[in-house]
Amino acid sequence: MSISKFADTVGKLQELRPWDVPLNPDVQHHIITLYDNIHGEGGEAFCEREARYIHRTIVDDKNKWNVTPLSVFLAFVDLAVKDLTLEPGAQALCYLMNRGTKLTAADGQDYWENRCYIAITGYGEILLRQRCGQIRHCDTPTVVYEGDSFAYTESDGRKHVTYGLNLSHNAANPIACFMKITRLDGSVDYAIILPEAWKRLEEYSKKQNPKKDANALYKANDGAIDSGFLIAKCVKHAFKNYPKLPIGKGMVMKADLPQEEAAPDYYSLGGTPEAQSEQKERESFAPEPDTSAGVTVDPALNGNDDETF
Repeated sequence: MSISKFADTVGKLQELRPWDVPLNPDVQHHIITLYDNIHGEGGEAFCEREARYIHRTIVDDKNKWNVTPLSVFLAFVDLAVKDLTLEPGAQALCYLMNRGTKLTAADGQDYWENRCYIAITGYGEILLRQRCGQIRHCDTPTVVYEGDSFAYTESDGRKHVTYGLNLSHNAANPIACFMKITRLDGSVDYAIILPEAWKRLEEYSKKQNPKKDANALYKANDGAIDSGFLIAKCVKHAFKNYPKLPIGKGMVMKADLPQEEAAPDYYSLGGTPEAQSEQKERESFAPEPDTSAGVTVDPALNGNDDETF
């Protein structure tokens, strides 16, 4: 079915149950055609794999995932456009989330609609930035503890980190986390998160929790922040000063970018409402594994199979 024809059947799409959308033959044909048009080939394998992930997530808790079927379709489209996978894991590229979206009715009254989105993790953002030519490689983040030597300087626009491991350092007291980023031209940048930054995030976490309790991982290390959680925070906020990545109507960035840049209209759905959310997304705090080879991603090896980095 062509894209224009699919636009004529939005009414039928809206009649589907959310968990039926990824398995619908017309939806799958549209996704396969779109994927092949953008990426050349592999649409059928992509569609079969990601439809299974989406369907399983929604079916596992139908009450929680009482989202609009149109939002499920838009999320599926964005997944195909960006060639990402929902394969779960500690270094997952993205995951499904649902959140309330504030809309305005024709009579001017505001109302909330529960929608499905693709949330791009820090690791997914690294991959997308590699694909668009902003960076070449990211080293595995390093946690600095009390007793280690650590200095950060900047001169003539160049950042430099000096770090020395002290084997007898105080592992119960992290004092920083940094990640080395190699740009495409070979120049080096550093992402650094310091105690004042994660304490601010802890206070924000308290405000977002109805019980006014911060995420337990902020105190999981004998009262200090969990090291795996700190690494995840470093990755998440590594690219705040980089150009924004264009994302679609069915996606959100896990990093707190100020706004979402418009993407080309791959949906061909005409007057589909734009997402206007005022509710902050929930965070996923999966512990990060201890890797030693960095997080270099070969785009040719991602998105066409079940491998993640």
